[in-house]
Amino acid sequence: MMAFVMQMSATIHIVNQQGLTFSPADFTVTVGDTVRFRWNNGSHNTVSSDVPAGAATWNSPLNSGNQSYDYKVTVAGNYAFVCTFHSDQDGVFTAVASPTSVSSVQTAVSEMNVRAVSGGNLLINIQNATGDRVTLTMLDITGREVATLYQGVIASNDFTVRQDVAGFQRGIYFVRFQEGARITTRKILVQ
Repeated sequence: MMAFVMQMSATIHIVNQQGLTFSPADFTVTVGDTVRFRWNNGSHNTVSSDVPAGAATWNSPLNSGNQSYDYKVTVAGNYAFVCTFHSDQDGVFTAVASPTSVSSVQTAVSEMNVRAVSGGNLLINIQNATGDRVTLTMLDITGREVATLYQGVIASNDFTVRQDVAGFQRGIYFVRFQEGARITTRKILVQ
């Protein structure tokens, strides 16, 4: 049996300061997620020691007066952080790009709805297409295209594509609708 879960919100990843370590000290996030550093005890800080080009750096205390710090990830790449009071207290995370940003979803003229139907099928409904050439694809978690669902011009105001995903590996996928320069993406979980 196949199950689909729609997920559109960003994730908050918790990094706990535990003694002289950060836990977890190595993890992966998606652009748009937040990394929340949480204080446990003592006097510490979290300081970016390496970030990708274009990403903001950070330097925040972690102590009884500043018990957490949130960093919003906006650029894909590798990040390193450290407590400058305890140089062996460090960590890394990798940010992977999502197929689109939240802002492009909100500004798209067309509307895309994705839902599961019986028999391991995915039903994708496009409404209010502008008449531009469109491409509807499915991407895996790494952003690699795994299926082209439709390419062409949508002439009607209500267009539906059915995709059989019974043969797909379990995991997170993205359904991406590109219409001219606009992109709308929906995240799904195939179980």
